[in-house]
Amino acid sequence: MPATEEGMTQDGKGRDGMDRQHAASGQAALMLIESLMLALVERKVIPASELVEAVETVIETKRRLAANGHEPEIAARAAALLTTLANSLAAAEPAAKG
Repeated sequence: MPATEEGMTQDGKGRDGMDRQHAASGQAALMLIESLMLALVERKVIPASELVEAVETVIETKRRLAANGHEPEIAARAAALLTTLANSLAAAEPAAKG
């Protein structure tokens, strides 16, 4: 099927088979979670390092799933997105005073 807009086919699916609704839902969910996590850090409810640790646990789980053959391509993409999230949170951690 010919592409109609960047990466999308006429049936509304991306080259990887993901439809627009799923892609939009995933983007919205990830952005919302990142925003909420950053708000918690800014309000000093939870240290960024604890959130980074939690995200890194999920990254390791996704990598393990990929290594075990459970949707390896999707798991690898998810791990990459989560790594970006962990980096964003790590950057939000106030510098240690010394």
